[in-house]
Amino acid sequence: MAGNNYGKNVVELDFKDGPRLYRQVTEVSGEAYDLDFHVRYGTYMAGGQMGIESYGQHRHDFNQVNFWLGTDTNSIGDLGAEVELCIGEEWEKHMITTSTAVAIPGGLPHYPAMINKIDRRFIYVEVSCAREYSEEALPATKKKPDEIPVTGWNSRYRPNIINLAFTRKGPWSYGPTNRDDSGGHLAFIRSNTPGFDFLIMCESLKKAPYRFGPNPEKPHAHPMTEILFFVGTDTDSLGDLGGEAEIYLGKEMEKHVITRPTAVVIPDKLAHCPLTITRVDRPFYLMDVRPFGTEIPGVGKL
Repeated sequence: MAGNNYGKNVVELDFKDGPRLYRQVTEVSGEAYDLDFHVRYGTYMAGGQMGIESYGQHRHDFNQVNFWLGTDTNSIGDLGAEVELCIGEEWEKHMITTSTAVAIPGGLPHYPAMINKIDRRFIYVEVSCAREYSEEALPATKKKPDEIPVTGWNSRYRPNIINLAFTRKGPWSYGPTNRDDSGGHLAFIRSNTPGFDFLIMCESLKKAPYRFGPNPEKPHAHPMTEILFFVGTDTDSLGDLGGEAEIYLGKEMEKHVITRPTAVVIPDKLAHCPLTITRVDRPFYLMDVRPFGTEIPGVGKL
């Protein structure tokens, strides 16, 4: 590390077992950066109810994204599980079997969620636009999720369901000025929900060295905050990244080396990059989370 002006922006993720069906879980808050975000990230180990007892409906006064992600890096879209999720006062039931994000605007009732079966552990992420996670449990009803039919294609909340389409990110993805190839795939997750603007990019990384961006040696900045998550895919040991990366922060070009699962918090207008994947021992993921706006992907300007 070349300096420590931005050390607090580079947060190594500490995982612990539980609560409930979480095999391993970690949390990152925007409190230290005066930013309204909270991210919970982990893997589920068995079938059963997701969430907090009494496993009924709840809501938040902030926007949230729920994100189910498969861990087979050769077929990321395959969740390896079957999850039922209810949304809205109508208890509209959706079936999730592929890598999927769900946009939950503030005030929208959601849950219960049930893992009906699990063939392979998956990653579950909650991105909340608040510094602390909280939920308001809604009064119990006589509705029974197992008696509610799965909704159809044209249902009210179908636009909130975002099925991830992973495409091969080849050596010409950034154009002629950067022909690096990570061997991985990339999905863009954008909100279709009025009043809730967000962007998440999820990318698998299989080969190194690999540089990001059409001008990979130059720093840039964005008008919106982003959080970069470098995360492993070994669901028996989420604390193992499976590779190494280097990122530079600030106009000082302060160098940080990442060898463990890590969140890099980049407030708006903070210069960052170059970002280089320097070693891959086992495929891992990079998630670029922008909870406050869907700026067109690409390189921002200083």
